Amino acid sequence: MDTNYYYSAVERNNLMRLSQSIPFTPVPPRGEPVTVYRLEESSPSILNNSMSSWSQLGLCAKIEFLSKEEMGGGLRRAVKVQCTWSEHDILKSGHLYIIKSFLPEVVNTWSSIYKEDTVLHLCLREIQQQRAAQKLTFAFNQMKPKSIPYSPRFLEVFLLYCHSAGQWFAVEECMTGEFRKYNNNNGDEIIPTNTLEEIMLAFSHWTYEYTRGELLVLDLQGKFIKILLM
Repeated sequence: MDTNYYYSAVERNNLMRLSQSIPFTPVPPRGEPVTVYRLEESSPSILNNSMSSWSQLGLCAKIEFLSKEEMGGGLRRAVKVQCTWSEHDILKSGHLYIIKSFLPEVVNTWSSIYKEDTVLHLCLREIQQQRAAQKLTFAFNQMKPKSIPYSPRFLEVFLLYCHSAGQWFAVEECMTGEFRKYNNNNGDEIIPTNTLEEIMLAFSHWTYEYTRGELLVLDLQGKFIKILLM
C-alpha cells in the first residue's frame, strides 16, 4: 500500500458530507388517500369450497383521478383512476382501475332496505355477488371438457373508502381488450355465432342448474384477452 497517496479534495468533500448529513426531502406519492378492503378466503386454492370473510383492517393506498369523464350504465357510474402507491400491493402501483359508485336514484330506492350506510351495503352486496360468480366460474372451469379453449373468470373487486369524498366505492382493475356483452338482467341473450359466445351463455344456464335453481349469473359482459376476463 502506498502510504504517500492521499485522497483528493473531491473525495474528502464527499466523505465528510456522508459522515455528517445529507438533506432529505421525501416526495410523497401523488393522489388521493384511500383505504382498501378485500374479501379473504379460507382456502384460496379451492375457491368453490372456501369460506369468505371481510378483512378487518384496511390497507392504505393512493389513487389519482385521470379525468372527470364518467362512464357507467343504468345503475352505476364509473371513473378511471391510477394507483400511485399501496400497502402490500393491495392495488398495483401504476395500474389503471375503475371505481364504481351507485346513482342517487339507486341509493334512494335501496335506502328503505338499508336504512343506514346504504352506499356501503350496496357496495358490499355487489362485491359479494361478484365473489359468488367467481366461485361458480372456478367450479365451471374444473368441470368443463378440456377441449373447450375458453376459461371465463371474474375480476376481483375491492371495497374502497375515499377519505376526501367520505364515500365508499367498489374498485376493480381496468382491462384492455375487445368488450363484449352476452346477456342482460332481463334474460335477453345474444344469438351465439362462435364457441366463445356459446360457452358464456352455457355458463349462465349452468349456474342455474348447478345451484339447483338458487342462483343465476346474468348480465355477462367483459373483455377477451388470452383467457376470458370478466
